[in-house]
Amino acid sequence: MKTRRLATTGVALVAALGLGLAGCGNQTGADDPAAGGNTSAAPASSAPADALGKLTAAAQKLNEQSVRMKIESSILNGSGVMDPTSKAGDMTMDLGGQGKIRMLIAGNDAYLKITGMEGLPEKWLHMDATKLGQSGQLNLMPEGDPGGANKMIKSVVKVEETGSGSFSGTMDYTKSVPDDKDIAALGDKAKAVPFTAKIDGEGRLTEFAIDTSVLHESLGKMTTTYSDFGTEVKVAKPPAGETEEAPEELIKAFGN
Repeated sequence: MKTRRLATTGVALVAALGLGLAGCGNQTGADDPAAGGNTSAAPASSAPADALGKLTAAAQKLNEQSVRMKIESSILNGSGVMDPTSKAGDMTMDLGGQGKIRMLIAGNDAYLKITGMEGLPEKWLHMDATKLGQSGQLNLMPEGDPGGANKMIKSVVKVEETGSGSFSGTMDYTKSVPDDKDIAALGDKAKAVPFTAKIDGEGRLTEFAIDTSVLHESLGKMTTTYSDFGTEVKVAKPPAGETEEAPEELIKAFGN
């Protein structure tokens, strides 16, 4: 039962991690972790003129550089850093009265630290990220799309540029996570979710806001911001004595 209780937090996490911070490829998403302040210019690319092309190029830059992220929503708030090039990440999610979850990603190793939830393990829970599958809720950096850019853009149904660097449109959650039964159960609601986005002068995605109130009125808007591009990301694995293997039931829950 304790494991099932933890697994239920995945309902909130999948929205934030799968479509929020792993956010907008190719169409044919607590304690702040320490990070350096160094930044580097984004890799040069030719930006297409059309709205979808611009948004695609901006989102795909999330695969190319380390970045600091911040998530704000009625369900959870989070912040952290991610480096797709080295598959390293450190993220803390505050679930309000339900407690906090800190996540560390180091290559194929994923670690969870849960606080504020009675009856749950106090140690870090280790998971082999390769067991989570490409659409797993904790697989923040899947092979070939470490920043989640392809996953985000794949779900965009329509988009228009409303101003310089500003966009609005709708997304189809069922395209982004086609095997997710909870998303599929939402029916047509999940196929026309409004969003807005912003890109900076260098063509990088800096904000992606999803109006998830169309899925349920209690959800409101979820806004993910990206900043401090090129920041240093250092992730140290927890000491062995402070770590235990996550139950198989939990691995399956987060992997589905």
